[in-house]
Amino acid sequence: MGETINTQKTGKFIDWWVHVAFGAFLLSFLTLIASPFFQRTLLYKTVTATDDEIVKLEPVQVSANSIGAMSVNAEAQIGADEWVTFEIQLLDQNGKIVTEGVKEGWRETGSWYEDGESGSYDESDTLGGMDVKSKKDEKLTVAIALLEYGTNEGTDIDKPVPFQVTVKSGVMDVGYFWFGTIGSLFLWLMTMVAAKKSGKKVINEKINDSDPTGRATLGGENKLVRVKVEIEADETTPSQLEVCLFVNDAYGEQIFAESLLVNVSVQKENGKFQKATANLNRYFVFPQAASYGFHVEVHPDEPIDRTKLIVKDGVKTLFPVDVLEIGATA
Repeated sequence: MGETINTQKTGKFIDWWVHVAFGAFLLSFLTLIASPFFQRTLLYKTVTATDDEIVKLEPVQVSANSIGAMSVNAEAQIGADEWVTFEIQLLDQNGKIVTEGVKEGWRETGSWYEDGESGSYDESDTLGGMDVKSKKDEKLTVAIALLEYGTNEGTDIDKPVPFQVTVKSGVMDVGYFWFGTIGSLFLWLMTMVAAKKSGKKVINEKINDSDPTGRATLGGENKLVRVKVEIEADETTPSQLEVCLFVNDAYGEQIFAESLLVNVSVQKENGKFQKATANLNRYFVFPQAASYGFHVEVHPDEPIDRTKLIVKDGVKTLFPVDVLEIGATA
């Protein structure tokens, strides 16, 4: 019985879920990075409001097809140990209130003493705002109304309050993008780990020599077999090792043999030799599921401390790999 061996690079066994997860992570990450570039300042102005009037600013154009929402923020500029209550309104072209919100702002200052240490603090929460997504192209007007103003001691203050008003378009909630980026990153890493650990380990032979052998039932249509050889050597090892791989069929007849040179990686610590390692990965497709034997020989064998032969059946890959397809012909 003769055997045909077809070698080709193929992406047939790629785990595409890894790339789907990476695409989701990349899209979410790029959107997160690009989101500030979609913002555009429509209005940036300081106005002064009193308790007997509503201050209206100039209208701003809002588009229904714009990316993101329109953000309206108003920050009250009050003194130390004061509080303020104000209302932000959005009016349409007819002066009708589209939406409104009330903000209770405050500012506190003082000193603190603890365990022999002291210092001062100045804390405040004076920023109010709202996000609006318009369903049509229109002009909206921002209005500020001062409702109450006083001190933290309970004294009313009868004087105007300056407000810094900022209106931006294209504002996005980056909190969702952070959640999506972190979640998709975790999903991508999990699918990568799953792809690398895919397949059933059918041979796991480790010997303190250079020629492990193992046999298992594996293969079948559309099943990828990975053969991995892990080598550990001493300090006398050369920079390259020759790895000979042999495959036998169920009758013990040799159906595949090859010899490859692999590079040796030497690990040192403080200039002192720790270990030398080398690895070989080969991928096979056996169209017929059957019992196959695998044998490895490493040359030169004198410096070899340990050799491990690992064969996994039904593995997935992250990228296209070189595959040896071994099939029987008459």
